[in-house]
Amino acid sequence: MKTFKVAAFFFEKKGELTPVPLQDGLIINREDEQRSWLIELFLQEEDVQLVRTFEQDEQLTARVAISHRGNDPAMFTVSIRSFELLKDGTSILFDAQLRQMRNEYAKQVLRSLVEEGLSGEKLLEAFTEALHSRPKVEQ
Repeated sequence: MKTFKVAAFFFEKKGELTPVPLQDGLIINREDEQRSWLIELFLQEEDVQLVRTFEQDEQLTARVAISHRGNDPAMFTVSIRSFELLKDGTSILFDAQLRQMRNEYAKQVLRSLVEEGLSGEKLLEAFTEALHSRPKVEQ
């Protein structure tokens, strides 16, 4: 297993990113065949309500910037495992399934544009535009 710092955490719904204000966070790659991860976020009590609106068994899409806020986020499907009230906030534990690593984004965009029938200069222009208009997570 490998453990990393969560630099930024966002819920994604219909292409919109909603940031979750963090005190701290850890993400653990279980390094198993299912590509499963465990994410723990530490939040101030006033920020917990943003997460409490979701059901514990609900599958959510999250984007996680790992180690540094400037890193492209990896996409996960997450579900809430538990909430734990602590002295200075709340710990929220998520079970997570890796859906897309950051370097997969460009491949996904390119595949989509090729499937649309673009080629040559039009493909290059559309690809460049798609990469530049990608939702930014640094907030």
